[in-house]
Amino acid sequence: MNTSDLRDELRRDAELAGLPPTDLVHRVAGLRRRGRRRWATALACACAVAVAVAGVSTLDGAREQDRSADGGAAATAVVDPEAAAEAYREVIANRGGGGSRAIAPASLVEFLPTITYLIRNGSTTSLSDAVVVGHVTSVGPGRAFYVPEDDDTASIEVPFDDPRAMWRTVHAEVAVTEVLAGEVPGNTVTFGLSLSPQTPVEVPVNGLPALGDLVLFLNADSGVFDYEPGIWSIVFDGEVLAEIADDGRLSLPAAEPYFAERWLAATPTLDSLREAARQPARVVPFESLED
Repeated sequence: MNTSDLRDELRRDAELAGLPPTDLVHRVAGLRRRGRRRWATALACACAVAVAVAGVSTLDGAREQDRSADGGAAATAVVDPEAAAEAYREVIANRGGGGSRAIAPASLVEFLPTITYLIRNGSTTSLSDAVVVGHVTSVGPGRAFYVPEDDDTASIEVPFDDPRAMWRTVHAEVAVTEVLAGEVPGNTVTFGLSLSPQTPVEVPVNGLPALGDLVLFLNADSGVFDYEPGIWSIVFDGEVLAEIADDGRLSLPAAEPYFAERWLAATPTLDSLREAARQPARVVPFESLED
């Protein structure tokens, strides 16, 4: 039925109903227009939803690509533990100068805090305050310093990345699994190491944790790390740090080969060092030491 036929029918119905025919015609026309608008609106909404879904799908796809890219970058940034450990060993090799020390221990046993040295005034000293077994869990930046040309007795702290820095320190956190001698507070200790400005911080950050289980001969008060309470130091400026092999044998990567061989001769394994640490404490006279 077209509009003309509809008008004729409505006029007849209007006459029977006693209503103006134009009123009904306009109402029906309005209903048709509203129906067309609703249909058009519904169609537009459907299109909008489709576009939105497509947009979300595209965005999700882009995000997934970003996540994949990030994952790929992270995968390429994974550190090779053995390479990191070897890089650190190279940096610390021959670090110490054991022959120039006031006390020249003949073995690792003489580094234990159970061995004390008698000074001329009657007081005693030891080379370490505690000896622990553990592994480094994290390493972070410490402080940086330089010495001004006009006063070589003063050390001035500068920002860690300051090009004037003559040395920097890093702080290593250790999960302690065993205390061989002395005492430490809790199951975690933090020790400091000093680095030359030429040594990238990434070397100890990646290398120390990669060394695995270690025996650490610690001093509570070295003077180097007094800027922060609770920072221990490794005896002989980091030299007496022993790696533990799978079979329990010890190595001293920071010591000069002559001293490493000498110090490990009597206690080449962790078990032998444990046994030495169980022995009674003793005092060793050392006449050349002064107060």
